[in-house]
Amino acid sequence: MLEFTDIMVMAAYFTALLVIGIRTLRTQDSTEVYFLGGRSLKTPSLTVLWFASWIGGASIVATVNRAYTLGISAIWYVTALATGCLLFGLLMAARVKRLGDEHQFLTYPELMESAFDHRTRIVATITTILSFLAYAGGQLAAAAGVVSMLLDLAYGEALLITGGIVVAYTTLGGFRAITQTDWIQALLIFFGLLCIGLPIAWLEGGQPSAFHESLPIDYFEFGTWGWSTIIPMVLSIVLSFFVAMDSFTRCYAADSTQSARRAPLLAGLLILPMGLAAVWLGMTALITLPPIESGDDVLTAFVMAYFPAGIKGLMLCGVLAAIMSTADICILTAAGNVTHDLYERFINPEAPRKTLLIVSMLASAIVGCGATFLAWQMRDVIDLLVLGFTMNAAALLLPTIWAVYQWRGDATASFYSAMTGLLTVLICHFSIEALPMHPFFEDPLWPGLVSASLVYLGILLLRQRPTLGSASH
Repeated sequence: MLEFTDIMVMAAYFTALLVIGIRTLRTQDSTEVYFLGGRSLKTPSLTVLWFASWIGGASIVATVNRAYTLGISAIWYVTALATGCLLFGLLMAARVKRLGDEHQFLTYPELMESAFDHRTRIVATITTILSFLAYAGGQLAAAAGVVSMLLDLAYGEALLITGGIVVAYTTLGGFRAITQTDWIQALLIFFGLLCIGLPIAWLEGGQPSAFHESLPIDYFEFGTWGWSTIIPMVLSIVLSFFVAMDSFTRCYAADSTQSARRAPLLAGLLILPMGLAAVWLGMTALITLPPIESGDDVLTAFVMAYFPAGIKGLMLCGVLAAIMSTADICILTAAGNVTHDLYERFINPEAPRKTLLIVSMLASAIVGCGATFLAWQMRDVIDLLVLGFTMNAAALLLPTIWAVYQWRGDATASFYSAMTGLLTVLICHFSIEALPMHPFFEDPLWPGLVSASLVYLGILLLRQRPTLGSASH
């Protein structure tokens, strides 16, 4: 159980998040401010947003758990995140920022309609909402699991606390609240894991010589997780950066193309050492702690066992920060889709500014409550989470590249390609047992990407091919 000092530290942390949400409520005067912070974020704040939103429950808490059972092979998830940040920064960020400023985009589906038509925007909107709703639900479930164990609460009670706090400050403060809270959360995550967690792990016996003496040989092999799992997972994560709406909104929110480009590059460089630290703590826990039951949180158990009072509460706030800083941006992203890509685009195009702001806050509250309900119904939403991002990557990769690079695309090819990729992923996922036993069908990403690419390029070639009559003139 936590000591009184640790409980007070955590209470102060939760109170600070709520105060920030209430304080930034006064600055909300338009959807551009609510969803993009007024397009004025500089490189440091933008870097923090990239870093904090991707260093979440899956990247820290789950990586520690995987390192406990797999060893260094657990590093692949965070490596994929760092790679995705770097590639997006190098290849897409500056172009996305320029397009966002030129057309005053608020969302990613809006870019897709500008390049193609409303049909592609609808597909992009649906897949984005589903993906981020599932991702937010997964993060809230992870946070509730930690709080439940720490405070000896029922899971539902812990979920009401964590979900209520995240939904409250996100709904009230929007993008500016997320930016300010993510500064706190990023500092807690980074310094808690690297400057406190690693030294304690070293002092408690987590040293290379102890690893080699106590751990089996496969804990030092990068492929222990299984290459048939690693390769599609890494590819789908990296590709998801190119079609994930939060990647685009961060670029739109930047004060310049230089900030938009630098921030993901810096975040990628900061993310990788976090993965290394998480793996180190997981392997240390295996050789220093009593056996931990499957499904329990290894990182929390390690903190509870070895951290002193006060510092323990601070580190546990860092664990929760890693989770909550991902949940908040997921809620706001899906709310942006509901407000701008559904309500304003198809229901009330002439809605006044004040109405749109109210709808934005209501959408954040509804999405947050939906994610909380999903976390309550399905504590393990990893399958749904991976399915959502696989759908995004398979269905929208080619149209997105065409749109960002302003190549001459085709609306019909884009729509049917996206629908083909989406349906192929769903069919492969839900009828996996009926598919041939072949590596190509082990992950829905492969058939989804291939079918979407073939349809896109095939329709593009057919529609651009001149007829015999036109060729003779």
